[in-house]
Amino acid sequence: MTKPKFCLKQTCLAIIVLVTALLTLNWKANACSVTVNPHLTIDTGKSHTIVDSAKFSIEVPDGWDRFNKTSQGFNILFLMAPRADNFASNINILLEDIKGMPVDEYLKISIENIQKAGMVKDGSGDFDASNCHGTYITSSMDYNGISCALKSYVFIKDGTAYVVTGTCLASQKDKFRQIFDDAVKTLKIK
Repeated sequence: MTKPKFCLKQTCLAIIVLVTALLTLNWKANACSVTVNPHLTIDTGKSHTIVDSAKFSIEVPDGWDRFNKTSQGFNILFLMAPRADNFASNINILLEDIKGMPVDEYLKISIENIQKAGMVKDGSGDFDASNCHGTYITSSMDYNGISCALKSYVFIKDGTAYVVTGTCLASQKDKFRQIFDDAVKTLKIK
C-alpha cells in the first residue's frame, strides 16, 4: 500500500475512533442496531463472559453488554458499560491490516491523525496484555460540551494492528481507565 493510501486509511481509522466515541454519547439500551457476528462465540461458563473470535478473545467486564457494528469497512466489537451520568462508557476493538508498516511509523501516523480529529494526546506508554506487548495512548476530546477521555491500546501481530479504545466521561476517567486496563489485560491474540 502506498504511503498516501495508507495515510488516507489512517485518517479513516482516526475518524472511526472519533465516531465510536461519539456513538457512546447517543447509545441507549436496546436502541442501537446490533449485528451478530457468526465468527464470535460467547462463553458464559466462567466467572466472566469471554468474547472469542477467530483472531482474539477478551473478557467482558461484569454487567457490560456487547455487540458488533460495521463502520467504514471495519467490523468493530463494542463492550458497553451500563449508562451512568447519561453516558455509556465503552471499549471497542477493531483490527487493521498494516501491510508490514513498522510499528513506530504506524503509531506516529495514528497520533497525528488523532490530533487532526480534534483529540488532545495527554499520555502514552507500554502495555502488556495476556500474550502480547503493545502501547497505549491517552487523549481527551470535547463534543457538544461533553468532555470525554479516551485510552487507546495498540498491539501488532503478523501485520495486523489490534486497536482497543476505551471511552468514558473525563470526570470518570480514574475509575474507567482502571476497568479498561483490567479488561485489556485479558486480551489474547491468536
